[in-house]
Order: sequence, then structure tokens, then C-alpha cells
Amino acid sequence: MIDIFLIAASIENAQCIVACLEESGVRYRLCTAYGSVRQLPMHARMVRSADLLIVDDANLNAPALDGIGQTLASAPTLNCMLVTPRPSAALTGAALRVGVRRVLSWPLDHQAVGDVLAKIDMQRRGPGRRGARVVALASSKGGSGTTLIAVNLAWALAARRDRRVLLIDLNQQFADASLLMANRPPPMTLADLCSRNEQFDAALFDACTMRVRANLDLLAGAGDPLKAAELSPAQLERILTLVRERYDAVLIDVGTSLNPSTVRALAHSDAISMVVRQNPLYLHGGRRMLDIFRELGHPASKVRVVVNQYDKNAQINLPMLERTLGAKVAHQLPRDDQSVDDALRRGVPLVASARDSGLAQGIGLLANMLWPPGAERRRRLVRLSATGPDLPPQLKPGA
Repeated sequence: MIDIFLIAASIENAQCIVACLEESGVRYRLCTAYGSVRQLPMHARMVRSADLLIVDDANLNAPALDGIGQTLASAPTLNCMLVTPRPSAALTGAALRVGVRRVLSWPLDHQAVGDVLAKIDMQRRGPGRRGARVVALASSKGGSGTTLIAVNLAWALAARRDRRVLLIDLNQQFADASLLMANRPPPMTLADLCSRNEQFDAALFDACTMRVRANLDLLAGAGDPLKAAELSPAQLERILTLVRERYDAVLIDVGTSLNPSTVRALAHSDAISMVVRQNPLYLHGGRRMLDIFRELGHPASKVRVVVNQYDKNAQINLPMLERTLGAKVAHQLPRDDQSVDDALRRGVPLVASARDSGLAQGIGLLANMLWPPGAERRRRLVRLSATGPDLPPQLKPGA
């Protein structure tokens, strides 16, 4: 159950928002105040005790966003959703930069509201569950090396840390992660799992995953673009909900495809790693991909730009690349054709066959950046401190 504090412009607006909350199916407690964002400081105590702040205000502007940003900075576990008529791109971008999760307009998108509540609900699960950190890897153009990086990240996390790791190959094309990871085709695939949707349970999931090592599993892609296209967002939702309970780290190789299923995977991810190369075609596509992420409501802080096959002497240097993308580069992976070719011939991850190479070390650093050591323990402590035994009397259960 999540606690929600709503500042609504009118009773009618509040009723519409509550209807969306009810339709989400997520259990909640709601406290409502009427007014504008300017009244936010008057309710500071109630806001700090909430998991989600919803602000309905027709006159949102930059000064108001500054106040919301200060509120979010003082309450690290608080999520925020804004509702305003016809939000401009500039207002939406500014809101996402201060930490707002979603900016919605009237009439409300019930699915968008439900997605926000579902994700917060998953984040607030009890400390006895794993609560995997999910990272999606994407690229705007084929040949960037996204799958190679995903395979090696998964192996590094499983081999170097005591974590249970799952790699989901959501690549819509030929889904060759199993060949890169274990040099053998999978016994079953994601398409096989989804074809038995009515029978879906943990046992079926276990039968469809490929055990690579004791603490590393692979849910292989369909290997057929036509079968891959049959995957529905609802099916993927059930899978992602299950795997958060069973693993410590989940990687999703999204590849270059943006469709309803991959968009749902991005929404479930805690971070997005976008892989680019020092090439005009990759940069043009990468800039557009970053724009799409923003349009989908992902804040800049969620996206990490990774340059693969980085060459410090290339014509497109790091400052030029960052200016073109309009974003900072979080990490660079060096070029190492010999080690990569040797790993591909042997059918094993590079971090296992050439663990002392510069590329393997770069993969290890990237793993530490995307899955910070000790992050699970910190999140567990946050959940414990955010769940007190006494609830404010103003909060009332939702239906």
C-alpha cells in the first residue's frame, strides 16, 4: 500500500484523479488538500510522510517548479506527478530535471497514472524480498555492441559479486545473446514463455530460462522478428513483476526497437544505458533516442550514455560528442578487437576469457556504476525508515 498526498485545484479534478487511482488496482491511502502548488509548504509534514505527491495546478511555472524541486530534494524517497492543462515541452523538461516522475495533461491518461503507482508499489515491497535493480540497454543503431556489453555485464555481476542475475534478451531481430554467453542455443525462448500465457507461473518461467551458471540465468529472445513482435506489453509486465522478486540484478537488452513492449520495459527500469559510437549516424540517432526518452517521461538522471569502442584520437572527440547529444557521457569502453574476436570464437564472455584486458576492466567499472555496491542494503534501509507503525490520522484507505 502506498501513501498519496494530493493537492487538487477543485473537487471535480480530485474526483477524476481518484478515479484513475482506483482503476490502477494498487492499494493506497489518500490525503487531499485543495489549492495550488503555492500551498505546498503548508503541508510539509504530510508531504514528507507520503510516497507520492500529486500536484494539480493550471498555473505551473518555473518558480513553482523550484519549490517542488526543493521538496523532492528534502525527501529522497518521495515521488511526484504533476497535472496541468497543455504542458509545454519546456515545462515538462524542467519538471523532469527537478525530479518529477510524470507530467500529465487533461484528460488524464489512466494507463500512465497506473504505471506510476505500480512502480512505486514495487519499490515499497518488504525488506525480505530481493527487489532487483533493473537496467535496460538500448541503442539507436545496430552494430553498437549493446548485446555484447549486456552479456558481459551480466557475467561480471554474477561472477564477481554474490548476486543472482538475469539477462532478458528483448532484441527484436535475431536475439543471439545465448550464443555470446554460452555458445549454444537456448532450449526455450521468451516467445515460448509468452505462447503459454494462460499457464504462466514461476515453474513455467524456470523451465523457459537458460541456466548459464549457478547464479546467472538468461531469458533468450525469440530469434525470429515475427515471433518477437507477438510479445504483448501485458505479458512482459507479468514477467518483469516476477523477476524483481527472484533476482538481485536484471538486465534487459532492448536493442534498437521501440515498440509497446520495449517502452514498457523502459518504464520498469531503474536506469537506461544508451550505447553510442563515435560516428555521425550513431550520434544523430542517439540524439533522437534521448529526445524520445524525455518524451516518455524518463528524467535525464535515469539515462547513462556509454560510448563503445572509444578512441580518444577520433575526429569526433568527447566534447563534440556531448555537444551533439546534448548530454554528458557517463562511461567509455575501449576498443579491443582481438579480445572480442577471441571471445566470440570461443563462445564465452570476454570478461571470462580476457579478464585483465582494458575492455573487461571497463565492463567491471560500468557494472559498478549501474549497480553500485551496497545499493540494495541502502534501499532496504530507506524502505524500513519510510514505513512507520503510526499513520497520520488524516490518511484514509482507498477502496
